[in-house]
Amino acid sequence: MSLEMFTTPDITTAICRSCDKNEKFRLQVLLLVKNGLSPAKVAEDFSVHRSTVHRWMKRAEEEGLSSLKCKHGRGVKSFLSAEQLSELREALSKPIPTDDGFSRGWQTKDAIQFVKEKFGISYSKSRMRQIIKNLGFSRVTCRPQSKRRNQALTNEFITEIKKKRLLNPNYLFVTQDESTFYVDSNRSKCWAIKGSKPVKFISGSKDKINIGGFYTENGDFYWYDLGTKKNTDSFLKSLIKFKKDIGRKIFITMDRAPWHKSEKSREFFRKNKYWLKILLFPPATPDRNPTEFCWKITREDLTSIISFKNVKELKEELDEYWGKHTFTHKMSHYLKW
Repeated sequence: MSLEMFTTPDITTAICRSCDKNEKFRLQVLLLVKNGLSPAKVAEDFSVHRSTVHRWMKRAEEEGLSSLKCKHGRGVKSFLSAEQLSELREALSKPIPTDDGFSRGWQTKDAIQFVKEKFGISYSKSRMRQIIKNLGFSRVTCRPQSKRRNQALTNEFITEIKKKRLLNPNYLFVTQDESTFYVDSNRSKCWAIKGSKPVKFISGSKDKINIGGFYTENGDFYWYDLGTKKNTDSFLKSLIKFKKDIGRKIFITMDRAPWHKSEKSREFFRKNKYWLKILLFPPATPDRNPTEFCWKITREDLTSIISFKNVKELKEELDEYWGKHTFTHKMSHYLKW
């Protein structure tokens, strides 16, 4: 077998046209043999048995170069039938109930146990992961949600905010939240070579800055330094500054922090109801507040990757970042109007 019926350009063209990596590999072996290398030498270089090389050459001469594609049905057969795989897929699509009345997602060990108990078949973790991937699933990070959350109250809130928006067309709708940023960065993942251990240098400082943020329905972000503590006085001070900066009637939605519901805050709301209206988010619904997303993006882009010398430098960097950065998330996506 010398592959005389094929020319070098024939094999090269077949390699270029192939989309199958196994077929390309076999064609490259044949190309080297065609160019003068012995099958034994090629087999050694490519870590295959020389009888395999001879088998590929024979197949090509008898059936043509296209015969080097992987034949349908080759490989390890699944122990699970199509019906059983469909049943497994249906089970994986539903969360697992827990003893406290809630539910959780599936893990690999859960799928292994399900298949063993249901069908009497045992799989390793690696093989089960492959089966689950073939069924169209992928590993994703769960979004946290507090057990205190009441979905009925959340639905009522969405309905209420829609009504408020229609009844108050002259008001600027705003969401508010507070956050704390530290001089030292919090740890975050980064790209690194496998096996390496990247280092993030910190000073060990516990110094921090408290920020009050306001995110408007127009996509504008306003921030104010709350000082050393988050309390009623610092909150009201930031709200007054925001009113001066915005120069409009405000409909503000915020969480149920103690300083938002204090007697002093309620008194301030009553005295200023001609320009200010308030609506509180339901308990445990931070995902409905678009201001929370501003904090998330800021940490990812700035404070999770850099440690600062002192509070002054941290404040300057935050001021510069928020002055240049444009947030593109829409309030309507969070409040569903």
